Amino acid sequence: MKARFIHDGLSIDYTPATDVAAGDVIELGEWIGIAKLDIAAGTLGALAVAGGVFDVQHAADAIEAHALVHWDADGDPVGGTAGTGAATATSTGNKAMGVCLVAATETDATVRILKLNSPAITNNHYGPLNNAIADPGDGEAIPVTASGFVNIVTAGAETRTLAAPTFDSQQLRLNLKTDGGDCVLTVASAVNATGNNTLTFAEEGDVIVLYAVDIDGTLAWRALANDGVALSTVE
Repeated sequence: MKARFIHDGLSIDYTPATDVAAGDVIELGEWIGIAKLDIAAGTLGALAVAGGVFDVQHAADAIEAHALVHWDADGDPVGGTAGTGAATATSTGNKAMGVCLVAATETDATVRILKLNSPAITNNHYGPLNNAIADPGDGEAIPVTASGFVNIVTAGAETRTLAAPTFDSQQLRLNLKTDGGDCVLTVASAVNATGNNTLTFAEEGDVIVLYAVDIDGTLAWRALANDGVALSTVE
C-alpha cells in the first residue's frame, strides 16, 4: 500500500508557541488556517484549512462576490486595530484564504468567505494578466514579483520605476487609469531592440504590455503590445 487514508483534512493538528484565540488567522507557510477554538501555548489543537464559512475582518477595499480573497497579515481592518491583519482582494504580498460569498464594500468591517485549502497565488490569477498589482505611487517602484496589471493613477507629473523581470515569460500590463499628469516610467532594461528604456503615459487609456525574455542568460522586458505610450531612451 503506497498511501493510507487518515482523514478528510478539513482541519489539521496545530500546536502554537503562544496562546491562540478562537478566530485567529494563522499563516502556515503559504497556507492560511483559522482557529475555531482557543488553543493554549504548547497544547495540541486544530486549525480549519479547508471548507467552512467565516466572517473575516476586512480591509477597506471592495471585493466582488466569488472573487478570491487574500489575507494581509499586517493589514488595517475597517473599524479595528491597524496592522492586526485583514482580508483583502489584493493578492500581491498576501496569501490566498478563500472565496468571497457576499460582495463587500470599502466600509464593511467583515467579509464572508468560503475557506479554501489553497496556497497563495502569486504568478497566476487564472491568467497571468488578471492579477491586480497596486500602483505604488509617485517616485516608487512597481513590484516585479508576479505577473499582473497595474492601473496607474497620477495627481500631477509623476514617475515610477520598473526593475528587470524576475522570471522568464513574466507579463505586466501597465495603463494610465486616471490622468492627473504625465507618468514617466524608467525601466531597468530596454523594452525593445531599439534600446528604449523610458515609457511616458500622457493620456488616460495609454497602455503597454511587457513580456519577459531571456537574452543570453539575462532577463529583460520586451514590449508585446503598445497603444499610446511614448517610448524613448534616457542614458
